[in-house]
Amino acid sequence: DESLYEQYLFDQQFAHPGWSGMVAVIGGNQSSLIDQKKISLSELLRFELLLEIDALDDHFGDIWSPLALKLESHPIGIFDPVEMSELNEIQRLFQEAYEWTYYDQVLHGLQVQSTKDSSKQATSFQAMFCIDDRECSIRRYVEQIDAECKTYGTAGFFGVEFYFQPEHSNFHTKVCPAPVTPKYLIKEVENTNKQKNDFHFGKYSHGLLSGWVLTHTLGFWSALRLFLTVFRPSTNAAAVTSFRHMDKHSLLTIENKNGEKEGDLQIGYTITEMTDRIEGLLRSIGLIDNFAPLVYVVGHGSSSVNNTHYAGYDCGACSGRPGSVNARVLAFIGNHSVVRKLLSERGINIPEDCQFVGALHDTSKDEMMYYDLKILLDENFKAHAANVEKFDTALALNAKERSRRFMSINTKSRISKIHDEVKLRTISLFEPRPELNHATNSLAIVGRRQFSEHLFLDRRSFLNSYDYKTDADGTYLLTILNAVAPVCGGINLEYYFSRVDNQKLGAGTKLPHNVMGLIGVANGIDGDLRTGLPSQMIELHDPLRLLVVVEHYPSVVLETIKRNPATYNWFEKDWVKLAVVNPDTKAVSVFSEGEFQDYFPSDKAVLTTDNLMLLIESTHENIPVHIIKEKTDGAVY
Repeated sequence: DESLYEQYLFDQQFAHPGWSGMVAVIGGNQSSLIDQKKISLSELLRFELLLEIDALDDHFGDIWSPLALKLESHPIGIFDPVEMSELNEIQRLFQEAYEWTYYDQVLHGLQVQSTKDSSKQATSFQAMFCIDDRECSIRRYVEQIDAECKTYGTAGFFGVEFYFQPEHSNFHTKVCPAPVTPKYLIKEVENTNKQKNDFHFGKYSHGLLSGWVLTHTLGFWSALRLFLTVFRPSTNAAAVTSFRHMDKHSLLTIENKNGEKEGDLQIGYTITEMTDRIEGLLRSIGLIDNFAPLVYVVGHGSSSVNNTHYAGYDCGACSGRPGSVNARVLAFIGNHSVVRKLLSERGINIPEDCQFVGALHDTSKDEMMYYDLKILLDENFKAHAANVEKFDTALALNAKERSRRFMSINTKSRISKIHDEVKLRTISLFEPRPELNHATNSLAIVGRRQFSEHLFLDRRSFLNSYDYKTDADGTYLLTILNAVAPVCGGINLEYYFSRVDNQKLGAGTKLPHNVMGLIGVANGIDGDLRTGLPSQMIELHDPLRLLVVVEHYPSVVLETIKRNPATYNWFEKDWVKLAVVNPDTKAVSVFSEGEFQDYFPSDKAVLTTDNLMLLIESTHENIPVHIIKEKTDGAVY
């Protein structure tokens, strides 16, 4: 019965969604494999159908009746409308009540918190961080430690899309959002640093004689060392750290001077291409004047050992890789004299004594690495040394805030001790939770820093800097939402579905996971790939859909989201919620059924705190939205 073909193939492939989904993805993006192969979902379908016919022939012989003749009732079509039952309606009401209980806190807090610092200018330094929700807290501490600095949030690839090829690698990897297909290649050169490797993991272990010898010599030592490492964790070659993604002393082929190409990819950017990218980034975050002497570009990555889900801990805007290369590239562009001259002609004047510094924040260790410091002027180098101390203090405080989620750490201990214990988690073989990644994410705030800087959001919000005053028609807002909806919304839904049903839509516990072909994981000897997140990444997560809050006028935002049907679809279908706060009146509007409707938050008083450390030490659970009140000495920690 041909009318059943579509349903049959759907049911067949849904019996193993991991492999069929992986084949579908690879078929549409051949470059996603390091060792590229031509593969398609239609080939998988044909192959599997042939295997089924072979199995039927083996069991029944050459003659067997079609499945359609055995059906008692016709199955419901895949895309037929689903009738809502009373149970479905009750579940919907509970879900929306659950979500809006939290959303209301946030919207009310944004309405009543002070924005008196709107004219604040950074005189010490400025720092660009990724919009990642894990950077929400580190930005808060940096600003509290140095009241004369200013931080910004933007997608962690910093507007420079490219493939990256390390010095000793035959392959290149994408370090920009997954939907983007770059035309550029950045190569690492003059890297004299050799990766550490265990001898018995080398090519010699594959030989018949050498393999036998190594097994009975170094193999015994390896087993003993493994046993000791369980009780005394230490760094080793198997540990994965974002700091190894690129050698800090190597050079990068960032500028294209003579049209160099490698295959279809251009090596580096031309002057005009560099100028276009940094102008777009600076205008989108509202940093177009009042540049401080030092502007930090801070990417992020992570560290762990024995972690089959490591890529999920790095930067989503860099396709699951660290943002270190992107940070160095943008810093190079920002320091380029010819680029600055072109920027000046376009209305952005960067002073000669202003210098950009690339950096990387390891979000599991809470450590930072800085790049290309040799180019700094003497005064800026001295200022940088002082800033490093400020960043280090902020990192230690951030580790303390993170530690309240870890049952094995006493959050009331000395901050230095807590920081050491947090670092230890990243090299412990038996630690399935080196960090909790995006757990509890539920917000994305698009607006000026003063729009939300006095709110304690408990590391639950993506923060994208945006100044509505410089973007009256929503041009830059569209670029931001084109990334926020699929990237932040995609992360949120990944956590949402994995939390709602971890066995079916998630990956179960990560402890028995085996890596399959470097493209996925399976549970032990089970055949299918797991498609979601393991339980260790979602245990703390509340399954709320992402609420995007934009600081702008509702009419502008409505016209903006309608320009891109793909972005509009996220909001129209309610996969992501959208609210707008009028910058003049603080009135809140919520997008529903194709238009913005007035929303009036509850008049319940927003909680306040003047001591974050006491608040953090008070509970392991999610903390409600608080307004942070400064003490008389300006400190809040």
